[in-house]
Amino acid sequence: MNGEPKTEFWLPKFRGGNRELIYSHDHEVVVVSGADCGKTWAACVKSLILCLSTPKVHGAICRKVHATLEQSVLRTFNTLTAGLPIKRSGGNWTDRYTFPNGSVLVPVGLDHPEKLLSSEWDFVQVCQTEELLESDWEMVASRCTGRGAVVKHPQIFGDANPAGTRHWIRERAKSGKLKLLTATHKDNPALYDEAGNITPEGVKRLHFLDTTLTGVRRQRLLFHQWATAEGAVYDNFNSNIGGPHVHERDPAEMVEWYLCQDDGYTDPAVILLVGADSDRRWHVFREFYAPGHTHKQVADVAQGWAQGFRISADAVDGAAASLVAELRARGINAVGVKANVEDTCHLVRDRLQVAGDGKARLTFDPSCVNTINDFESYHFKPGTDKPAHENSHACDALRYLAIHLSEPTGAFDDRSIAGARIGKADIGGDWLRFDDYLRI
Repeated sequence: MNGEPKTEFWLPKFRGGNRELIYSHDHEVVVVSGADCGKTWAACVKSLILCLSTPKVHGAICRKVHATLEQSVLRTFNTLTAGLPIKRSGGNWTDRYTFPNGSVLVPVGLDHPEKLLSSEWDFVQVCQTEELLESDWEMVASRCTGRGAVVKHPQIFGDANPAGTRHWIRERAKSGKLKLLTATHKDNPALYDEAGNITPEGVKRLHFLDTTLTGVRRQRLLFHQWATAEGAVYDNFNSNIGGPHVHERDPAEMVEWYLCQDDGYTDPAVILLVGADSDRRWHVFREFYAPGHTHKQVADVAQGWAQGFRISADAVDGAAASLVAELRARGINAVGVKANVEDTCHLVRDRLQVAGDGKARLTFDPSCVNTINDFESYHFKPGTDKPAHENSHACDALRYLAIHLSEPTGAFDDRSIAGARIGKADIGGDWLRFDDYLRI
């Protein structure tokens, strides 16, 4: 690349469904697997190779919600390409990768699809495809038809976790419109070696999944099964006082403070006071939970709380524009947040996972009885992946904060290939030279 010897550029050697994704020429292709199988890395490798191997390629890398890109798939792509002469433009959010050969890769959130719709693309990589509606996927595919393409095989490709048994990805594959591939943990070279033997890293990470996943998440993320959700949305929540989720914490341990709010009048309006410690663990210290309050009255409460704490941001239901305006008029940094419920519940759920040190990344003061009740009672509509509206209010408030901050949850981030850009002398048998991939 740019005069550098390609033999010094090494990439992970994938197997199974991940390898099939890299070499697939199908116009629509998705690889599905549970957590930590390497699928996001494989998709990023494919995008990198497409950009490097042909000049002036025009590619996009997408996710349903733009705010989730930077700490998920772009973090993987940045790790993969560290040290390569790729220009990254943008401020807090990367908005373009430019390669020396004139190829570009543009991150796009489908909640703001204008950038995607304004152009034709040689390829589009979609992260967490299961978060999309089929209409989202078809909209993306309509911008990747091959018109003016410089690559041999224009494609829309993606990775996904299994979802419900009748998810549109499965139905589209059955109709023949989409190629569906399956990967397993044995396809991840960080977890299993070429001979099929589990590595020490694999033992550690699979043990973590085995001991923390429950219910439908266990079926999907550990056993790679398409399964319909049943029961509690947050079935990993423990309401026992003194347990991993409900206990007191010292406010002095917090380094930053937030508010988060769910709008309501007939339903309760909710305000939560959340502290974040130096490890970015969140603790809910205080709740306001009451129906029958106007936006002015709710803002009065928020303003009173803000006077006692230095509030960095107040994440608010994006549909409540007048509440956001009322809060801003009082000097509170209120941010309206919008996102599909079923696509973003995992941001809160993953924070509830108890780590190896016995601690969760989201905890509650015992005085927050209504919030605790919501987390105990929030449930799926029978036979669907859609949460019911009842007991959603405090859960939604925290979901808005999770979307706004877009922080790693510490639970199931895809760490599939640790140290992807390391020296040639450190590379074992599960790595290939860049040249070996160029036949795609």
